[in-house]
Amino acid sequence: KGSTMDLLLPTEFSELEQLLKALTELPSIKVALRLHAAVHVQQRLLWLKRQAGTFGFADMLQRLDTALAGDSGPALRDGILAQYPVALIDEFQDTSPLQYRLFDQIYRTADNSADSALLLIGDPKQSIYGFRGADIYSYLQARQATEGRHYVLDTNFRSTQALVDAVNQWFVQAEARDGEGAFLFRAGQRNPLPFEPVKANGRKELLMQGSQRMAALTMAWDGSSDAPLSNDDIRRRGAEFCASQIVQWLMDGATGFAEAGQPLQRLRPADIAVLVRTGKEATAVRRALARRHVASVYLSDQDSVFASAEAQDLLLWLRAVAAPLDALAVRAGLATPMMGLSFDELAWLASDDEAFDARSEQLKELHSLWLRLGVLAMLRQTLYRFALPARWLQDLGGERRLTNYLHLAELLQGASAQLEGEQALIRWLATQIENPGAAGDAQIVRLESDADLVKVVTVHKSKGLEYPVVCLPFAGSFRPVDGKAAYLSLPVQIDGAPARELVLDYNDAQLAQADKERLREDLRLLYVALTRPRHALWMGLAPMKRGSSKHCVNEQGAAGYLLAGDASQSVAGWRASIQALAERCTQIAVVDLPAELPVPTRYVPAQALPALAAAPVYAAQFDRRWGIGSFSSLTRAMAAPSLPVLPVAAQSPAEDERALQAQEAGDAALDLGAIHDAMTALPSVAPARAGARSDAAVWHRFMRGPVVGNFLHDQLEWLAAEHFALQPEDDPGASEPLGARL
Repeated sequence: KGSTMDLLLPTEFSELEQLLKALTELPSIKVALRLHAAVHVQQRLLWLKRQAGTFGFADMLQRLDTALAGDSGPALRDGILAQYPVALIDEFQDTSPLQYRLFDQIYRTADNSADSALLLIGDPKQSIYGFRGADIYSYLQARQATEGRHYVLDTNFRSTQALVDAVNQWFVQAEARDGEGAFLFRAGQRNPLPFEPVKANGRKELLMQGSQRMAALTMAWDGSSDAPLSNDDIRRRGAEFCASQIVQWLMDGATGFAEAGQPLQRLRPADIAVLVRTGKEATAVRRALARRHVASVYLSDQDSVFASAEAQDLLLWLRAVAAPLDALAVRAGLATPMMGLSFDELAWLASDDEAFDARSEQLKELHSLWLRLGVLAMLRQTLYRFALPARWLQDLGGERRLTNYLHLAELLQGASAQLEGEQALIRWLATQIENPGAAGDAQIVRLESDADLVKVVTVHKSKGLEYPVVCLPFAGSFRPVDGKAAYLSLPVQIDGAPARELVLDYNDAQLAQADKERLREDLRLLYVALTRPRHALWMGLAPMKRGSSKHCVNEQGAAGYLLAGDASQSVAGWRASIQALAERCTQIAVVDLPAELPVPTRYVPAQALPALAAAPVYAAQFDRRWGIGSFSSLTRAMAAPSLPVLPVAAQSPAEDERALQAQEAGDAALDLGAIHDAMTALPSVAPARAGARSDAAVWHRFMRGPVVGNFLHDQLEWLAAEHFALQPEDDPGASEPLGARL
């Protein structure tokens, strides 16, 4: 006790410590396992495609690339060139490395041969589909290969002169600044992707706001606080201010389009588009608009219709119709928001048996329709008998509900063809609701309407489109590439050609390179957004922060980089950069947003829609006793095998047949001339004797049925292949070929 003697441990302890240290120094096998799994999955997919005899567009490209590199590649290239000596590729900025390699192998871009022509049309500033495999470096390689053969379309025919000048200023100041240029591709004196200001053709109409023209570009700065805002705050506040601005425009009778000799055309909801980056931003904007009773439509919706509230309601309704005598199921179906019964009506049905029995009778009739005509007919009758469309369309979002209902009805009808009974269909719908999205593209929600509605659309989807007025409430938003990424896709050069490298185990330098590539694409994405409007653009900007940091990170986004480069600034510094941009261009206006959120103002259309005309009376009569059948069900009773030839009741042969029989008795060979002679001298036909045995021609003694029909069809097909040569021309005495075949 109290001894200070060192504790002696077994030697195995030190060996175990050395083993653990050695294990930590071993390279990680995670990357090797993932690469091995990726190769195995790719091989398995190719095997499954071969087994199924299918291939996709990517397989076509790979096969052509392999064929051009093979022994028969030169002959294949010559054949393609002979058939297509001239090729024109539009939107070339979205070409993948494989696609450009194929065209380069065929047309030899750098050779500029006079025997062929390859015309490449594209704007590299709009290369924004990297997530689909598009690679701007393929465009840059083609640009280098065609040096001295470039032609520029330098006039904008979409937007007004004022708006073009304002957008030019955003990129001109970044291009003139020291560094890598507006699109981050400048290295010293070489810049493969410069920004060149464009001209404007202008427009005849003017967008007026009162007695003055509306500012071409309005920057709304949400910097009332000295501290930067989080993403959630920017999303919430930006949506509210954007919706309030839209309502203010729509309610102002003096805001609209003026043209010489024409009255002022007021600004309508359909003239406005809100561009967003993500579904969360779209949801925030649509909710803010809905609070102000402004109808909108999301043009980039990829949600499943099975995830909608209508799918849940329809499941309860199908259960009620399938069991109209089950009081619990009927009450659950009638109580759904889809049916829209008030609490008073539901209480009345719960207390009045006669009223409930009347509803049950309606469901019995619908159940009968379901059994006779299918689920689609039953669901359409549900709409009419309960007057659901008129009730839904009175509320905001009614078009969305009706579209989802009809979409689900079509999907249910398609599924019912593969299922037996109502309960199987109900189970199928319940399964789809539990796992929405598993049914493929067919289940993506459909566009309810694009009538007089504000359009909410992603920037990617808006490419190539144009709108009179555009709102960009989250212009400074971005999503940096951080250490949470499962992999990185980095541009590399392989044999002098652009390619992509998949990096699973990356370091800080590779992560920084990937984030720089993200910023480059964000700059091009912002360019697409800024060039969508015809007359006016409203931009929302705010000081941004990441996580719990108190510093602004706007310079990491495209808008911040264009404003002040990659230098970090305070809230006041970013406000000064915005003001400096506006001072360089008179077409840019700056608005400071207040700290308090705007009070929602209900939008009231200036003119009510005209009342619908009364439906004309349909007085025609038609047979309603119809059903759905199939050819198989119609011929099922005829499917029993039958003998090809059986005796039938006596029939007197026609005179031409008697002559033919006499000819056959004298000569086994068939003489077509004898038939013609017999037919030219036909006497009157004698009446047949009933009940006598028939010696009629064989084709009159064939039984009916599919077996006989198929037999005759096969023989006629064979004869057609023989050009109906019943006798060999070189040997008239030979036996008849058809007879020999039989």
